Amino acid sequence: MRLTIVDREKSLTAEQREFAERRLMFALARFESRIQRVKVVVNDVNGPRGGVDQHCRITVQLRRMRDVVVSNRDVDLKNCVARAADRAGRAVARAVDRFHQFDRVPASRTQTAWS
Repeated sequence: MRLTIVDREKSLTAEQREFAERRLMFALARFESRIQRVKVVVNDVNGPRGGVDQHCRITVQLRRMRDVVVSNRDVDLKNCVARAADRAGRAVARAVDRFHQFDRVPASRTQTAWS
């Protein structure tokens, strides 16, 4: 799994970048074999004016499945990244579950050896 963090305004500190990596690894680690790459784009929508303007968009490229894209806005950058990472983890879990639904054969359709 390759992780890329893009900071549009170059405002991420090393601590914030490390926090984002840790949160994403925590949320997506169990799906690591299914994930090709993760791209995180962080930007400040309003600039220095303040408000709910921290934006985080996470794109998870999965093997043999559609990409999962999650975005979040918040006042605080850490909260924004944490919520987006949690949502990405849940969205990837749903995508993997949907993918496996088509692989399963219902018990009523299976043939037994003596029938």
